[in-house]
Amino acid sequence: MKYNKKFQTLILALLLGFLVASCISNVEEQLEEQLEETKVSYINNVKPILEARCLSCHGAGGIFPDISSYEKVNAHAVSVKEEVASGRMPKGGPLTAAQIKSIVDWVDEGALEN
Repeated sequence: MKYNKKFQTLILALLLGFLVASCISNVEEQLEEQLEETKVSYINNVKPILEARCLSCHGAGGIFPDISSYEKVNAHAVSVKEEVASGRMPKGGPLTAAQIKSIVDWVDEGALEN
């Protein structure tokens, strides 16, 4: 009887361990998916901000740097991030906290053309 009880306890412990391990790996996968979903998109998040608030001065033929295309803004991404985060730009008034976060996060994520 003792042998049977120990065997049942061992099987139960193995099953519980398997279930816990399954849950942990599933949670890790979900976190990775959420991180991918929360990445800032240049096309959807950053470009509209730049077009609405920056290109009137920093467009083609305007004040340096020209950030009228992805390639040009990417070349100056760190500077754009610093100017926006510090509140020095844009001159017409500060961006919202959400807009600043979008630009800062986009640069921190590698300033991808996505």
